[in-house]
Amino acid sequence: MRTFAALTVTGVAGMVLFKLLAAVMFPIFAMMLGLVAAAVKWGLIIAVIFFVYSMIKKRKEEAELT
Repeated sequence: MRTFAALTVTGVAGMVLFKLLAAVMFPIFAMMLGLVAAAVKWGLIIAVIFFVYSMIKKRKEEAELT
């Protein structure tokens, strides 16, 4: 019976610690994932703007040559 009680207390303590850790870590993980997604989004927007700018710049250079 002693072994069963010790195992039960260990299991309950482990679940409580897991719940506390999860309550703190999951929001932090979600926030970091959101920051990475925002950085990728801004990088993509900047890449598209640069691509359009480089296409316009080439056309201006071609117009100046002729």
